Amino acid sequence: MNMSFRTATYVGLVATLLATTGCGKKATGQVVAVVNGDEVTLDELNAELSSVNLPANADKKLAMRQLLQQVVDRRLLAQAAKEQGLDRDPAYVTQQRRMNEDLLVRMFAKKSADTIPVPTATEIDKYIASHPMAFGSRTRYKLDQIRFEMPTDPSRLKALEGDHTMDAIMARLTSMGIKYERGSSALDSGAVAPAALKQVTSLPPGEPFITPAGRAVAVSVITGTEPLPVPEAQVRPLAVQAIRNETLGKIGEKRLKEARASGKIEYQSGYEAPEAKPAAGK
Repeated sequence: MNMSFRTATYVGLVATLLATTGCGKKATGQVVAVVNGDEVTLDELNAELSSVNLPANADKKLAMRQLLQQVVDRRLLAQAAKEQGLDRDPAYVTQQRRMNEDLLVRMFAKKSADTIPVPTATEIDKYIASHPMAFGSRTRYKLDQIRFEMPTDPSRLKALEGDHTMDAIMARLTSMGIKYERGSSALDSGAVAPAALKQVTSLPPGEPFITPAGRAVAVSVITGTEPLPVPEAQVRPLAVQAIRNETLGKIGEKRLKEARASGKIEYQSGYEAPEAKPAAGK
């Protein structure tokens, strides 16, 4: 047997063993299905189940079978997409990275939340007393609101800063070629940070305020108010959750500050963070 023949035989044997290993996978134990050699585990199926709001009287076993079929169908389509090379598409790689990072951040937040101690009765009482607009004086502010998509160049919104009425805002948007919708909305004082709420409620009557939210922008003016009482039974649980959320936010801010301080970050010229100043000599 010459060397080239032995090499070819070895390569062929390895390929055969790999193929056999894939085909030999069985749907048993913790593996609830095998899709073209790709296992679907019970943990995966339970994760799918946890994201579904099943009625109390639902047939859980039937629901799991239905969910499993959805997972199998999704896996088949994903495999078909990979066969076409879509998993190497730059758009896919970019979105996958973002999804992975978002998942890690959520898991980090959950792990951090598990370390937060339950607030004491004194801490709860103090929080309720210091946040009247979230509890005893909770208010719903009625809004007249204009909504539109964030311009490709957000700096264009600066043009709205000199407009002090909704009519002026609409005229400005029209002149800029920005389409908008106008309607009614509401603002819950308990769902807004105290500093932001104070800034909004201290505006002169009829003065619009702008609130960007992702890809959307809202321009609003307060047109009225009404009490929004919190049921007695909900006051303390809401306070506990608010305390935990604020504590979690501080943990996240501290960790981010540490990561920024220790991280090595280099920006291309013109892409620096707004608050950052170029280093001397650059």
